[in-house]
Amino acid sequence: MLMLKLFSPPIKKETAESWAKILDDIAKVALLAVPVIIYGETGVVHKLTSMVLLILVIYYALMLSKIIRNKYIP
Repeated sequence: MLMLKLFSPPIKKETAESWAKILDDIAKVALLAVPVIIYGETGVVHKLTSMVLLILVIYYALMLSKIIRNKYIP
């Protein structure tokens, strides 16, 4: 039986790979920003909230990159 891909998104492999690499780069930049936040001259509350937000950005960027690679790149 012929299976038609009627509901699959029209995303090319190269485009998906580019998005995955961009998300990896975002995670790397957020990781490199951690020491800047730690050694900055802001208050403790600002440092803690910035650290939490950076950790969330790193986590979600890496998870989205993994999802894109698993779903769209065979």
